[in-house]
Amino acid sequence: MRPSRSPVLWFFTLACVLAGAGKCFVDLYLAHRFPLMTWARCAPYLTGTSPSIAGLLMVIWLYGWRGVPKLVLQLNLRPINKTWRMLTVCLLLPLGVAVLTVSVLARFGFTAPHLAPHWLTGYLYTAVIGEGFAGAGLFEEIGWRGFALPHLQRRYSALVSSLIIGLVWACWHFQNFFALDPFPVFVDPFPWTEVMIYVPTVMVYSVIFTWVYNSTEGSLSAVVVLHGAIDAQEHLFSWGDLPKQAVPPQMWLGLPYLVIAAGLVWRYGATNLSWRNRVVAGKEKTPTESG
Repeated sequence: MRPSRSPVLWFFTLACVLAGAGKCFVDLYLAHRFPLMTWARCAPYLTGTSPSIAGLLMVIWLYGWRGVPKLVLQLNLRPINKTWRMLTVCLLLPLGVAVLTVSVLARFGFTAPHLAPHWLTGYLYTAVIGEGFAGAGLFEEIGWRGFALPHLQRRYSALVSSLIIGLVWACWHFQNFFALDPFPVFVDPFPWTEVMIYVPTVMVYSVIFTWVYNSTEGSLSAVVVLHGAIDAQEHLFSWGDLPKQAVPPQMWLGLPYLVIAAGLVWRYGATNLSWRNRVVAGKEKTPTESG
């Protein structure tokens, strides 16, 4: 194991640099400012997978190649007797929150979307496959929860670790508001309202992700499914026919999660956010066990 005083800081930096590099390649190509080589067509994938790539690179740097199988092993579904209940919660919780929230909004006269055609099958496919194991869930969670969380929990409580990751996780998505035209600038007009709601919402999500991760003793499969299910919420509804509003209707979906996160902190405490001890890097059954 190589010594490092700030492995998570290096991870955050590497993830953002890789994402920025991929974003620059894409924007420059779309602006036709240089001929795109064949290999550079993978740039969008570099941006989307940068957290997991950075996590894998940090594991190799700190623990050598023997650390990779121990990290990937967290995706193993064989100990299903320990995780199937949590996997079910991860899959059905976002579905219930989304449908209930939209139903309540419609009941009180707010403008609310209608369920999309084939909403249930579309949601399940998107949650498990499209945004789960073949999308943002797998592409990000190896880094955010697989590497960063157990290392942060070695020094901080589960709640503080969650909020740190949530803040960086939200800021990492600022690439969506960034463009080269011809120099690096943020989009104009900048969606301040959306960002001010989005950042705390992602931090709240992060608390729930930590509860899942610690409760399953570090299962990446569970948080991958939860990530995919949260991203799949918007596929449940037809948003296109709604008029533009100051607060995007999708942002209402974050409010119930605030209540859920607060309940988890109250029930289990900030130290572990679980009935089990928090997963700490370097100890048995963590993805970055030093051996």
